[in-house]
Amino acid sequence: MFTLSPESRLTDLLEANREWAQDMSREHPQLFPTNGRGQQPHTLLISCSDSRYNENCFGVLPGEVFTWKSIANICRPEDLATCATLEFAIDVLGVSRVVLCGHTDCGGVNSCVRGQMPQLERNCPHLAEHLNDVVETSKQYASELADARDPARLLCIRNAEKQYVRLTQNKTVSRALAEGRIQVYALLYNVDTGLVEKLASTE
Repeated sequence: MFTLSPESRLTDLLEANREWAQDMSREHPQLFPTNGRGQQPHTLLISCSDSRYNENCFGVLPGEVFTWKSIANICRPEDLATCATLEFAIDVLGVSRVVLCGHTDCGGVNSCVRGQMPQLERNCPHLAEHLNDVVETSKQYASELADARDPARLLCIRNAEKQYVRLTQNKTVSRALAEGRIQVYALLYNVDTGLVEKLASTE
């Protein structure tokens, strides 16, 4: 089903790329010449680093979406990469929308729900520190999660909603919102269906 595998070598990657580029050129002859003149994306997508989804779930072509990935789609207010990405996408590239897209079956969220954080703290301390943000969210909604039929899915939603609020409070984003230059959406991608659902929107 997949193009490459753990056993694939560099020659396999290069051949797969060549075939992909040829196919794209046949289907969209002007795509690469247009992209060679610069980028004008209409959307900034902030998503989890999970391998099972990316901007392709919206049916877009290369050049349409500026993408930034973070484990568990965490975007802390003080994080330099978050702030720089927002400034570049909104003030330099001029995107018209920012999409925060979480997903179901998130490994980072599952680590919190399944009590795996102590093991991560021992073996992957940087990852554990990064995921403390999700741990705090799980504590905030502890009673709701305890009563949930699917606490992992609920925490994925609450985490995405938290990051969405942070985005709307970012100085670059809030200024662009006030000026009517952008909209901000929070979505959830379902890895078992490929479908996204709305969680929140500034529209």
